Amino acid sequence: MKEGVILMINGLIAMLGKVFGLFVDDGSLALSILVWIFALHVVMPIVPLDQGGAAPALFLGCVGILIENVLRASRQPVAPAEADKDTSAGKSSVRAFSDSLLSQSVEVQTVSPRLRNEVVMNEPRTTDPKLARQLVLDELFDLSLYQSLRNVAGGELRAILDQLIPIEQRHFAFWQDFFDLHVEALDLARRLKLVLLVAICRLFGAPAIHLVLEAIEVYGVRKYLRVWSAYGHGPLGAAVRNILEDEFKHEDEVVTGDAERKLNPARVRDIFLGLNDGLVEILGAVSGFFAAFGNSLAVLVAGLTVAVAGALSMAAGAWIAVSSESEIRTTEYARRRFLGENVLETGTAETPLASATIIGVSYLAGALVPVLPVLGGATTVVPSLLTAGSLIILVSIMVAFLSGMDIKRRVITNLVIIAAAVGISFAIGLVAKLVWGVSV
Repeated sequence: MKEGVILMINGLIAMLGKVFGLFVDDGSLALSILVWIFALHVVMPIVPLDQGGAAPALFLGCVGILIENVLRASRQPVAPAEADKDTSAGKSSVRAFSDSLLSQSVEVQTVSPRLRNEVVMNEPRTTDPKLARQLVLDELFDLSLYQSLRNVAGGELRAILDQLIPIEQRHFAFWQDFFDLHVEALDLARRLKLVLLVAICRLFGAPAIHLVLEAIEVYGVRKYLRVWSAYGHGPLGAAVRNILEDEFKHEDEVVTGDAERKLNPARVRDIFLGLNDGLVEILGAVSGFFAAFGNSLAVLVAGLTVAVAGALSMAAGAWIAVSSESEIRTTEYARRRFLGENVLETGTAETPLASATIIGVSYLAGALVPVLPVLGGATTVVPSLLTAGSLIILVSIMVAFLSGMDIKRRVITNLVIIAAAVGISFAIGLVAKLVWGVSV
């Protein structure tokens, strides 16, 4: 009976694999499912799962694996041949977007600074007071942050901050004059953000300062590009162009100027994204297991096996992606050398083993969070929801900050995904319990 159920589920997974084949990595998906099936064979003699309980356990585990693969597929890496054109994929994409936007206003670029100022002063400015206040407060926040970090930093970091502070002072004064809006102090939200960032930088030192500086500059560039796209042909667009030139110089100073640092910002972002995926998937799986089984021991073992399968899947996907990227980059270098082009190999590419280890371990760490309350004796899904939900909000904030994304949007998006994952998994668990008559 057990073998027949597993064969039936294998057929279902094969069909789903064909359906999801355009969106997920077949190799990592197959590996995850094989691990889950093997784990179920090992667990069944230990945990009091009858033959009716094995099928929904396997089905829910495979659903969780599919969710994890779809989540990972939503963040495919940049094509290596394109990423190789710049040492920072984020910076190259921002530069490409900005070049396409800035090229739309040739007249503004050729006007002298004096005439440009006259145009700015004579034409009507933005009618959005909220945007005006945001631009002024953001520059005041950046200035206050750099001044505070200067007291914490030392050596080259302090020298970089000494260069950034006068530029931020100029930006702050410029926007105040441009909008005729004079602000003396930060609002409450920005003050709290300032205190938190400075405290983190004091605690973790230079690596944290590097990450904060890069995140602030990336956020600034993206913000001003959005303003440019909305007001590019008006006086505000001309003003934003001047600010963007300084912001790109900031990014060069902070990103490429720190190429020798030991901490890789992209790797840190991968860690937080792995944590996020592990939290979301296993929280949904634990919810479904509670609905199907209602037994803490069964939920614990099933949750742990899904967590391990998901971690191996993430690691396998990272290994395949980085290996493929390395092969494509090597071929591209050979092609350029054959054509007589000068090729500069940086030698900083991440190894497949390192990438797979980091992503797999970070995913497993996030996946264990919803399981820990069950290990502590929880008999319902509520403790797992509260624990994982709180950590997901924190991780979402960190990911949004490091990526230059809108924090509120990122948190809301993750909470909606969590609610959907938990709701769907819980419903599947109830249906599985009714269909298979699970009684554990």
